[in-house]
Amino acid sequence: MDATPVILILVVVLVVYGLAYVFYGKRILEKKVVRASPDRVTPAYEKFDGIDYVPANKYVLYGHHFASIAGAGPIVGPALAMVWGWGLPLIWVLFGNVFIGAVHDYLSMMASVRHGGVSIMSISENVMGRKAKYVFLAYVWFALVLVLAAFFSVASSTFVGTPTAATISVLFMPIALLFGLLVYRTGVSVKTGTVIALVLLILALFYSLNVPLYLTYEAWVVVLSLYSMLAAALPVWYLLQPRDYINAYLLWAFVALAIIGALLTFNYSFTGPIYTSFAGPGTLIGALAGTSTGKASIAYFWPTVPLVIACGALSGFHSVVGSGTTSKQLSNELDALLVGYGGMLTEGAVSSLAVITPIALAWNFAALASATGLPVSEVLLKAGVNTTATPIITGLGGADRFTVGYGLEQAVAWSRIFGPGVFESAFLTFKTFAAWALSAFVLTTLDTSNRLARFAWRELFDWLKPRNELAYKAITNRWVASVIPVVLGAIMAYPKIEVYIPELNKTTVVYAYSIVWPAFAGTNQLLAALALLTAALWAYAIQKVRGGTSLLIMIPALFLWITVTAGLIWWLYAVVPGLPPLYQVGAGTIVAISVVLDFLLIGLFITGLRRARS
Repeated sequence: MDATPVILILVVVLVVYGLAYVFYGKRILEKKVVRASPDRVTPAYEKFDGIDYVPANKYVLYGHHFASIAGAGPIVGPALAMVWGWGLPLIWVLFGNVFIGAVHDYLSMMASVRHGGVSIMSISENVMGRKAKYVFLAYVWFALVLVLAAFFSVASSTFVGTPTAATISVLFMPIALLFGLLVYRTGVSVKTGTVIALVLLILALFYSLNVPLYLTYEAWVVVLSLYSMLAAALPVWYLLQPRDYINAYLLWAFVALAIIGALLTFNYSFTGPIYTSFAGPGTLIGALAGTSTGKASIAYFWPTVPLVIACGALSGFHSVVGSGTTSKQLSNELDALLVGYGGMLTEGAVSSLAVITPIALAWNFAALASATGLPVSEVLLKAGVNTTATPIITGLGGADRFTVGYGLEQAVAWSRIFGPGVFESAFLTFKTFAAWALSAFVLTTLDTSNRLARFAWRELFDWLKPRNELAYKAITNRWVASVIPVVLGAIMAYPKIEVYIPELNKTTVVYAYSIVWPAFAGTNQLLAALALLTAALWAYAIQKVRGGTSLLIMIPALFLWITVTAGLIWWLYAVVPGLPPLYQVGAGTIVAISVVLDFLLIGLFITGLRRARS
């Protein structure tokens, strides 16, 4: 147990992020590195096409971008990482956010804006050479397949566990479509459209509380696959942008309630330890439960933390979003700091305040009950959690740790205002709300990932266009380009694996995401290192940034590259041999290919850096 008060973490997080935004983001990155100007015409106007290149209000775009980048990663990853205690994950999130993640997001977006809205992969061609572009594109495409596989599984298991989350997710789509039609086709103002959409969303939330939607896990994988293909092929203004914008209000409310919860529980201390062990069990990095590999302490915090905390601190997926969709919608260069740098800090707040803090508070159920005098065990038992068999929160799965921890923190907080009588109803309501938020994060990532995979696929074959335009059009057709990654991702997400655990003398079901997660997380974090190295080289070679400012970008990028490369190699060696054949062939092969491409890209980066110096 630990005596750290909740309020201390809240203050530290908010102060760190505030100082980072003003001093690092605005004064260094915006003014000294990018030298942003409101007078430059952005690609959204220069290449306007009404489908992908569409100028957006900066607050709409901030909501869209934040909702797109904040998938399951900043929630499930930190929840899993709590096995190391709450201190190490929190340090990683804060350090990564300020010096890597937010820098990576902002520079990737602005480099894209300066190059006509092309992807970070195409920018690599300008600073590393033509080979780098195609190697980078191939890497990104494989990484996005793993994103789809992981998030199909996370969303499907969430919908099975909380059927009301499925209901609100389905109802959300027509509300988003209505908002898009009102704002972009009938001339209704953004404010009016927002009010209409939010009223409908609130009604949908209340309706969903009492009307669960039941499907099997496998059925949800199929449904979400079809949804992802359809949503990725529609014009961006039709569903993607309005859905993410409205979704952001739900997610902001989710973060705001986490802050309020911390304020109302200010004098309570965490019931969880700041540090447990530097090496966690193999199950933390994808080994099967019940096996010798799963039991072994092989999940070392360094270098495997990027294989667990897939987002929250940093995410390579963000560079693909920022340079793939967001840069095409930016109406003013000065908007990018709020959208890119601010969007990443907001995601960090999700991890630190809405995931790590509640779980650290609710870690030991008996200790929480003793400190608050509330019937924690009885209420959890009604919700399906036997605190005798599972006395601490890390005995639950990653998603359950998050929903239970968030629900308990909110229930404790509001019981202080309205009395102990509301504890049970508050817990059930906020546990459900947390599941809604998780599913909202995931769905925004699914169609964005597939859209980005389509963009990467199209750029990957642009060499074919001048040679055979008919073949190029057939291969890069938006439906063909959308179907291929979805099918591959769904194949890995579809199975449920039954594992026998001798100690408990029972068979348990393992969802695919627990196996695919480290592969997705590792390739995603390595993508962040490669994208940040590309952005650092862009700043050095094109923007002529030198001295300490250049090193401030370059050194964290190299540190991240070394960390993730070592982590992935360790995963291939220690975990993959014990996985089922589907995942050895699927996730294992993709990661192995990714590591090879990774070394090719670091070689091209060194060559590009030497060329820039000379």
